[in-house]
Amino acid sequence: MGHQHRIISLEFLRGLAAFAVMVPHFFLYYLKEPSGGAEIASITAVEVFFVLSGFVLGPQIMLCGKRRNWTTLRTFLLRRWMRTIPSYLIGLLAVSIAFGEIASTDFFRYAGYVQNLFSHYNTHDYYPVAWSLSVEEWFYVTFPPLVLLWIWLTKGIDGWHEYFIAGLVFILAITIIRSIYGNTSDWGPQVRRVVVFRVDSIAYGFVLYLLFQRIKVDWNTQRRRVAFLAFTVTTALLIYVNYEMLQSEAAWLRHINPFVSAAFGMSTVAFFLSLNSLLQGQWVSAVGLYLGRISYPVYLFHLVILYVMSRLPLQLNDSWRFFVYVMGVLLFTTIFFYGVEKPILAARPRYPQVAATGVAPIHDPGAHAQQ
Repeated sequence: MGHQHRIISLEFLRGLAAFAVMVPHFFLYYLKEPSGGAEIASITAVEVFFVLSGFVLGPQIMLCGKRRNWTTLRTFLLRRWMRTIPSYLIGLLAVSIAFGEIASTDFFRYAGYVQNLFSHYNTHDYYPVAWSLSVEEWFYVTFPPLVLLWIWLTKGIDGWHEYFIAGLVFILAITIIRSIYGNTSDWGPQVRRVVVFRVDSIAYGFVLYLLFQRIKVDWNTQRRRVAFLAFTVTTALLIYVNYEMLQSEAAWLRHINPFVSAAFGMSTVAFFLSLNSLLQGQWVSAVGLYLGRISYPVYLFHLVILYVMSRLPLQLNDSWRFFVYVMGVLLFTTIFFYGVEKPILAARPRYPQVAATGVAPIHDPGAHAQQ
């Protein structure tokens, strides 16, 4: 897809979310600051990634259902795997070399995206960002096939409703599994970062996409204010819940956390969509596109850069160290995107005759070139 098919505000959001993970890790892993605010900021940003991912993949998942064939599903999976796996494996190799973990059992679990499938298995979680990438990969191979099967079984009598019901049933099923089997006493490693308990977080984005398909919001000043209010309220609520969870072992906080996280992610995506028409200047668009392009390598490689930097004999104060860190991440990820990612993205298979399916990839919020 060309630039005109991209939603600039969502490109901005993707880039900002990546930096909202990268920056707190500087304080957590280099300056050894107490977790509190930095950890909450990082956790919050990952929840945005989940909802955003489901949202922008909405048209492709619907396309699989509308065509009702495994060929389209295969194209979807190939596109996703070419988008995510090569860069991930390079990042995994880099961090494994840095930590001396090449060919370890933990390394192979990471490589197969199974280190957190049903529980947290690795003895040394040396690539901590990988947990969310496992959630993504398993969503690709579970949810779209289930949607395709659901549409086939129901004969797709009313397309929108069938997709919407499929999304809600998937969320309900994972919620029940999490409620019954989730170990709330060890929430972080054994629930929040476990695939089988969190894969529904991406489905919320798909449901949001369907809602926007249905209501076709025309953003005006009043609706932007409502979106901003929802974003503000859910942000404050999620920060409160996450902060209280650091201080308390109350099970009810852990039970409502996934729903608060989903509400925050959905309101954040909606708020940034409301800003899209305000972010159409040439330079603003260029910045947004750039941030979107480097967001994935930023997420993958910032810990490697952080690790290397912490071992260099740099005689700098913390402010200058942070500046060098940010510049190093920007330089490396820019080179990586144009030198590695972009050629792979260009080689991905395409969906022929998308317009003939009724899934419009330009007007609909789900159109996103990075996907």
